[in-house]
Amino acid sequence: MNDGKMKKKSKTELVMVNNSLDTLYNNISKHIDNARQRIQNSVDTEMVNAYWLIGRDIVIEEQNGGNRAEYGRHIIKELSNKLNLKYGKGFSATTLKNARYFYLTYPDTIGQTLSVQFKQNLGWSHYELIMRVSRFEARQFYEIESDKNHWSVRELRRQIASLLFDRLAKSKDKKGLLQLAYKGQ
Repeated sequence: MNDGKMKKKSKTELVMVNNSLDTLYNNISKHIDNARQRIQNSVDTEMVNAYWLIGRDIVIEEQNGGNRAEYGRHIIKELSNKLNLKYGKGFSATTLKNARYFYLTYPDTIGQTLSVQFKQNLGWSHYELIMRVSRFEARQFYEIESDKNHWSVRELRRQIASLLFDRLAKSKDKKGLLQLAYKGQ
């Protein structure tokens, strides 16, 4: 009879140990996942800042260059080749032109801390979409809403394509339209 109690007790203790281990594992997994997310956000923020600085440097160099259009094309192409040799893929002429355009879209960042100016939840892909919005007010709206609502790039693209800003500007039921935009029908 003692052997049966010992086996039951051992099974109960084993279940308690497994439950405790599962809880510990889940807590530690959350810490690791949260740290990785913060690291990714930090990398995204730093790359947004780097692209702004790259764009600034290209604009400054172009302004001191000769024939602007031809000089600009040449410098972007050569710069792209050199950067890709050193860093591998990722610095195509298109990317450098986008960095230049990014700086021209957000020139008033000078004198401010870049990471304060740009939203923490938005990566380079978000800004590539947002900077294509022509009106300042609409661009600012999409930047704020995308950051606040943690929109993916796909969701941001959808909201811009659906002209959410314009629909809200014309709507009498702004709350209802926002709810519809976020949750669907």
